[in-house]
Amino acid sequence: MIPDNPYAQRKLLRMLEKLWARMEGVVNRFTKSDFNPLYHLGTLTIFMLIVLLATGVYLTVFYRPGLDVAYATVEKIDSTWFGSLIRSIHRYASDAMILLIILHILKMLFSDKFWGQRWLAWTSGWIMLAGVWLTGTMGYWLVWDQRAQWMTEYMMQTLAGTSGLTYVAADIESRTFSNFVIILFLHVFLPIIGFLGIYIHGLRLSRARWWSPRWVSVQALIGLVILSLIKPVQSFAQADLSTLVQSVPMDAYYLGFLPVIDQWGNLIFWGLAILLGGSLFLLPWLASGRDLGPATVTDPACTGCNICYAECPYDAIRMTDRDDETGYRKLAVINAAQCTGCGICVGACPTDAIALEGGYSGEQVFNAVKGALHREMSEGNSVTVLFASQRDEALGSLPARLTVSKDGSPITVSAWGEDEAARVVTAVIPSAGAVNIEWIKSLHQDGTRDIVILSQPYDDSLNREDAHWILNRLHLRPALVKEGLHWLEVTPGDAKTVEGFLNDLHKPELQNGKHPPALPPVKERNKFIPSLVSGLVGTMLLLGLFALALPLDVSAGMRAAEQSALRVAVDAKGRVEAAAIPEGVTLPEGAGPRADFRRCAFPRQRARVGGRRNDPG
Repeated sequence: MIPDNPYAQRKLLRMLEKLWARMEGVVNRFTKSDFNPLYHLGTLTIFMLIVLLATGVYLTVFYRPGLDVAYATVEKIDSTWFGSLIRSIHRYASDAMILLIILHILKMLFSDKFWGQRWLAWTSGWIMLAGVWLTGTMGYWLVWDQRAQWMTEYMMQTLAGTSGLTYVAADIESRTFSNFVIILFLHVFLPIIGFLGIYIHGLRLSRARWWSPRWVSVQALIGLVILSLIKPVQSFAQADLSTLVQSVPMDAYYLGFLPVIDQWGNLIFWGLAILLGGSLFLLPWLASGRDLGPATVTDPACTGCNICYAECPYDAIRMTDRDDETGYRKLAVINAAQCTGCGICVGACPTDAIALEGGYSGEQVFNAVKGALHREMSEGNSVTVLFASQRDEALGSLPARLTVSKDGSPITVSAWGEDEAARVVTAVIPSAGAVNIEWIKSLHQDGTRDIVILSQPYDDSLNREDAHWILNRLHLRPALVKEGLHWLEVTPGDAKTVEGFLNDLHKPELQNGKHPPALPPVKERNKFIPSLVSGLVGTMLLLGLFALALPLDVSAGMRAAEQSALRVAVDAKGRVEAAAIPEGVTLPEGAGPRADFRRCAFPRQRARVGGRRNDPG
């Protein structure tokens, strides 16, 4: 007896994951899944960071900090076609990085990959998202255009302090240089620290992937270049604190919070942001799920062969020295805190020494399959054995009649083919990697006509390496790859493809012409070259995603700009400075900062800045 499929119990997440998988499946219709960028969101994010660092080095060489020169140097960079291209790629790569992180987070959320041993990857991902947002916001400030002015206005109003006088007083050039240098340093330094965050992000993975496949990186870079040529980035009017911003396009990814705060106020906006962000950050503990893990080892049966240790994707197995009556030198030990219950180690173990504590036993499932095989063959039926994962069943990859019953049995038997003479024995296991190749040998010997291993796309496995390891085992045992063995890669939720495959498989003409299958290779990603269609589809998809930054550049203006006319700043020594009065604005007779403040006493113990705007009336 095995428990119900735990992966199917979180119905809302499974519904969202199924919709996401359909979106990925649409791309797979036009290109092989090997070239689908949606399967490489995490590594694409790292590639965007590399693009940002490369373009940032060029921009930093020509940039000069300081309120009096920053805007002019940015304009100088834009004056050449190459400088404009580099700046545009830098901006769109920063937007792309935010978008890719969000999409990656959503995929992990919908796929239930955020709790248990994955909590470190989840929380570090949110911290890196915050770091990317902070770094990008600083980059917009360095341009010193009207968007930077809005940020300065917000900081002056929120934090007050001596910074207000720094930007209003007459000798601003001599007092703002240090501010620009500090922001520039942080803008350059934080992304470098980001590589430490990326390392921590993959710390609990045995073989973390850091690099995008070569063709995906090329597609992303082409998309950035095309977008930069279509819509080059331009600065807006230079910051002028003597006037307030009437209307300026705001990048919603980084600066969208400014107009929202202008409407809602700090308390509501930041209160909601902290509540939502904190809830998402703590989600691994607020909404943890259930799996079949952790794995357990039957010590006397373990031969210390190291196979489970080599194949575990989550670094959850250690080989320790042993000194007992078995005579074997090593023993596999499970780190329960890092085990996800993927079952790959169960499929890898040649002696059935590993089971999952949640109730899954490979030996039990295989005995149930063999029992059904023998019963059906004794009745004269041809038998096809189909191995499918819990994710396949939960997302609807199996036709309805193949769904495993809920009575605790690990298998189901369904009639199929012409006159329903054939039978399909379906076994639902934790993952494709839980298939033990000794099962294939035994089932062939016992007379199974066909064996089908149902796999998700190579880069879309629930447990990262499901397909990789079962393919690796089969390639190492080519004698098992004979007529009747079938590898079927299907996008999750695509039951029609599975049904069509089984219909064709059970046609007499196909049975008479069967030949050994051509298994997919154990893939070396950078050796593949996409077809023209695959390359175009991937490039257009990434270009479309990156282009979302354009409609999100929404113009917004400060509400206070409609009625404000005069800014006054007062330092601790009682000195009063007034920003230049905008053209066309006339103050009432006798009005002015010095006249208005001539009777005030100014404390000398601490500085205080008023970023006040007085209505001319």
